Amino acid sequence: MLMTTNRVLKGLLIAALLVSGVAHGGDSAIRVSHEAGQPVARFTIGDSRCVLKDDQVRCTPVSK
Repeated sequence: MLMTTNRVLKGLLIAALLVSGVAHGGDSAIRVSHEAGQPVARFTIGDSRCVLKDDQVRCTPVSK
C-alpha cells in the first residue's frame, strides 16, 4: 500500500511540474488531441508549426 501511495504522489509531482512548465512556456506549449483514436501533438519550433503523428514529426514554416 505504501509503495502505491508513493507512486501516486510521485506521479502527481511530475504532473504538477509539467503543468507549471507548460503554463510558464505559453506559446511553446504542446497541444495534444485525438484524431481517429490516435494522439496527435501540435507545437511550434522557431518559425515553424510542427505535428507529431504516427511517430513522425512534420514541420511547416509559418508565413509572415
